[in-house]
Amino acid sequence: MPIRFSAIFFLSLFLLVSGLIYSQESNERPKVGLVLSGGGAKGLAHIGVLKVLEEAGIRPDFITGTSMGGIIGGLYAIGYNAKELDSIGRRLDWGQLLSDGIPLSDVLPEEKHDYHRFHVELNITRNGLSSPAGFVGGHSISELFSRLSWRVAGVESFSDFPIPFKCVATDLISGEQYVFEDGDLTTALRSTMSIPSVFSPVQLDSLLLIDGGVLNNFPVLLCRQMGADIIIGVNVGSPDLVAISDLGSPPSVLSAAAMIGNNLSMRMQLPFVDYLISPDLAGYTAASFFDAHRIIDIGEVAARNSFEELAALAARLDEIGPHIPRPVPVQPETIRIENIQVKGLERISHRFFLGNLGIESGDVITASTVERGISRLMGTRYFDSVSYRLIPVDNGYLLAMEVHESERARFKFSLHYDNEYKAGIITNVTLRNILLRGNRFSSTLDISERPRFNLSAISYYGEKQRSASRIEVDLENNTLPVYLEDGAQYGSFIQNYSSAWFGVMLSASTSWESNCYIQYERSVLKRESGFYDIFFNGVDKFGNSFVTLNFKTVRNDLNRRHFPTRGSLFNFRYRYYLQANDVYKGSGAARSIVQDAIEPEFNHLFQLNGSWEQYFRITRRLVINPRVQAGYASRSLPIMGLNYVGGMPFQTRTNEINFVGLSLREKIVQNYLMAQLNVRYRFMRKMHASAIINGLAGETGGAEDLRPVVVDRENHIFGYGLLLEYDSFLGPIQIGASNSNVPGGVRWYVGFGYSF
Repeated sequence: MPIRFSAIFFLSLFLLVSGLIYSQESNERPKVGLVLSGGGAKGLAHIGVLKVLEEAGIRPDFITGTSMGGIIGGLYAIGYNAKELDSIGRRLDWGQLLSDGIPLSDVLPEEKHDYHRFHVELNITRNGLSSPAGFVGGHSISELFSRLSWRVAGVESFSDFPIPFKCVATDLISGEQYVFEDGDLTTALRSTMSIPSVFSPVQLDSLLLIDGGVLNNFPVLLCRQMGADIIIGVNVGSPDLVAISDLGSPPSVLSAAAMIGNNLSMRMQLPFVDYLISPDLAGYTAASFFDAHRIIDIGEVAARNSFEELAALAARLDEIGPHIPRPVPVQPETIRIENIQVKGLERISHRFFLGNLGIESGDVITASTVERGISRLMGTRYFDSVSYRLIPVDNGYLLAMEVHESERARFKFSLHYDNEYKAGIITNVTLRNILLRGNRFSSTLDISERPRFNLSAISYYGEKQRSASRIEVDLENNTLPVYLEDGAQYGSFIQNYSSAWFGVMLSASTSWESNCYIQYERSVLKRESGFYDIFFNGVDKFGNSFVTLNFKTVRNDLNRRHFPTRGSLFNFRYRYYLQANDVYKGSGAARSIVQDAIEPEFNHLFQLNGSWEQYFRITRRLVINPRVQAGYASRSLPIMGLNYVGGMPFQTRTNEINFVGLSLREKIVQNYLMAQLNVRYRFMRKMHASAIINGLAGETGGAEDLRPVVVDRENHIFGYGLLLEYDSFLGPIQIGASNSNVPGGVRWYVGFGYSF
């Protein structure tokens, strides 16, 4: 409800005076109000304060709060004790919670490749490009609040909580504060902490709500209005006066300017606080969520400094009369869903929504059942947010869901660099349901020294979208270096690769994807450096083209795209060569120089390729990742059908086998078996060290007359390396060194950003 601040002020003065007169004339136990300020991550100090209040014997009769104070106060009001809140605050995965991330295992197979691959995603609208209203949509936080508030499902008035509660938000439309005193608790908590430009605003009817701290970060008078005679206030927000030394950057100046009005409000309300606790949080900011355990402890220390006063207050209150607590509702383990109501579907079918949710009327569910279903819905990438509330009905609950569909068109981009393929800008346009319902179009371009392009068009069958027709087009401009036996580089080719395929796709779950398709490939080499004996004798370019039938299946249940800690990745591909042709341009006399390398020995043969890797989390910091990869062809392939071995596992391109200890594409093999072990240790929150060993046994036939392109018929290679990796907002930053039993010395690797 919107309330003008001046009205609250004068009304509260009247209630305060009336309350003091009344308390003097009666023997009733005075009512204690607890006011918790906003402050972002610093608000976690409230948990430490609550621990001490419980020890002192004080249980508030009313609670008001703003932002993080509203969240902690709201959860305490519905029955969570300080110990439970302490456990929640310390155990939460703040990185996942604040990034709105979902496990990669819940993302649809066809969407996994694009998930967490871009630095910026912008909506394409009729008016041009537009950015989201906040960096964080708040989906994960809303989901957390919904789970924690199961115990008060159906309680409409916050006055009926075990402790009556109110929290404050700000309406952007009217510019007035909005006080939540009834309705959906999840909406209230999500609204009160919607920091402008950080979290997306919450739309409630005609209101657009943001963080209440903009107008009233310390709602003392609101607590007096509820009937509190004694106020205990905990202030973790900005100081009343800002030092000049703290205004040395544009963000600090903007923040201080935005808080001027709130500071005036706080100064006006401080005189009404009887017991003020102000934890010393110097050195911490509103974003210091990863220091949660330290901030909670600081709040406890600050409250203990006032322990004698608080204990004395509790004793005086108990002398007047006992505190009669309201019963705390029990958090139900399971509930029965009588019906499901969905609000906000426009372009997405109801059947598709329920199929991915995985819940039907009559189901008995747990909180994790709803969370997994919502995670799958978010993994379709059709929704910006999915939230729910439980409404009691005759024999169970109505599951009332509200969704915000994603824009149908998005533009994305990211940056990358590595010393193998150099710098680049990856741009992408993704369109969904533009022409017809049930289609997805994606176009990705890597603008770099060695550009790449991918076009993907998927047309789904049926409303559940489990199967589809699919077209893929790939273009690559690559380098193919060639090394001598002593490790020196002899020269390099420019490789132009193109591919187009058409087939059908089946994705039975979020982990499995299978494709059957017919593919055309063309791969051609031309000179970049060296090879005078080939190109100066009349050869312009040479290579091969192939037409193949393919079956490919992928199982991916990794929990993260980068630095996964659990799950596996399995790939298998069978391809049957219908036709293999040589590609040649140059003089007829020079054709014999490359003839043996490009002329197919057979047209009909099959090829098998597969890989498997698993991630085992041994401790919180240690992860072990074994990997096995193999390839086999039933007959000899021409040169452009072979596999290129070497390079770090980052910007992988077609037919490349990453092998630590070799430079990019240092060896060429046809049939091979490779094993690798990666031991990764996290020694700081985002800093990792990986020790990697791998071995490969391979063989290559044919192309004897094109030496030194194919150096060895057989290869037995052992390599090892060390990587330092940092999980930054730019993507992984990696610095590594490796070596092997192949001459050439130490190979270095530097890279950052997301892969193509």
